[in-house]
Amino acid sequence: SSGHLKVATQPSSADVFIIAVPTPFQESHSSLSDPSFPTADLSYVVSAAKSVASHLRPGNLVILESTVPPGTTSNVLADTLASEGVKTADILIAHAPERVLPGNLLYELMHNNRVVGGLTTEATEAACIFYRSFVKGQVVTTDATTAELVKLMENTFRDVNIALANEFALVSEYLGVDVWEAIRLANLHPRVNMLRPGPGVGGHCIAVDPYFVIEAAPHLTPLIQAARKVNSRMPQHTVRLVEQLIAASSRKVALLGASYKANVGDKRESPSLEIARLLEEKGLSVTVHDPYIEEYQCPIEEAVKGADALVLVTDHDVYRSLDPKKVRSLVSSPLLLDTRGYLDEELWRAAGFTVHRLGVRSDVPCVVG
Repeated sequence: SSGHLKVATQPSSADVFIIAVPTPFQESHSSLSDPSFPTADLSYVVSAAKSVASHLRPGNLVILESTVPPGTTSNVLADTLASEGVKTADILIAHAPERVLPGNLLYELMHNNRVVGGLTTEATEAACIFYRSFVKGQVVTTDATTAELVKLMENTFRDVNIALANEFALVSEYLGVDVWEAIRLANLHPRVNMLRPGPGVGGHCIAVDPYFVIEAAPHLTPLIQAARKVNSRMPQHTVRLVEQLIAASSRKVALLGASYKANVGDKRESPSLEIARLLEEKGLSVTVHDPYIEEYQCPIEEAVKGADALVLVTDHDVYRSLDPKKVRSLVSSPLLLDTRGYLDEELWRAAGFTVHRLGVRSDVPCVVG
């Protein structure tokens, strides 16, 4: 209403240009990479750079916020601008990775700390001044490649730690113990903070960014590669659990949650959708419910009606408020698999459900190889 925000389909002249475009992964074509690991698709970065090139004037600042493999700002962004006739020595180019949480974007844009790195000292300073104009958190400066790596390190750290939790979940099933109780007890140690296991890792960051590190140094990242394999196989393990638990005559499975993250409507790289695909390949009928994603917003009563098994995949608050007795009256078989250790097990058992949790006393063989 103030007129300060304008939306357009094409860029125009400005003082600062921010490129914030997707960087999905694609199948690897590198002879250096394991073909099972994808590589970054930087075509959107290239396209965006070309679209702003004709509008750049000496002294303009170009900031890449997209999460990218190390070296992209200098080797892809700057080179693309140069190929379009831009004298890159006359402009300022920097990288400042976004660090926002889906569902809380505007607050975090202002309050999160930012890491800013330019291709030159002048570019770093200009980008720092720009972000300090609205960021209430710290704005910390470095070089562009370090800034690129920092974002990848943050999300790879979480991916590796989730993989460790998932591996302990598999071990717990093998040994016949409760991984949730074991993690609670382990976290009583003042220097231990183990994350929680689950049916897989999704989203546009944690499930993607480690591949960019692997792509940059495939021969130096065995731990990161192993973590990616563990997490990417958890949907398959969840399906194995379902197969073990349901009767041979079972036909319908209801998945609770399509989003990769609780209380957020984001299905990118969601393990729920991979689980649904794998179950359908097994010949099962699958319904997916999610209150935050339009295509899965059918009444939950409709989603669970006639189900032979319920699988809690996403720990949305709304699922904790479900009435197990009402759900029991709708399903064909009172079987619940909780992959998040989230629901009140005793409450659901009291309603007549047989409750199983990922990481707890299972005869399903762990995923190996």
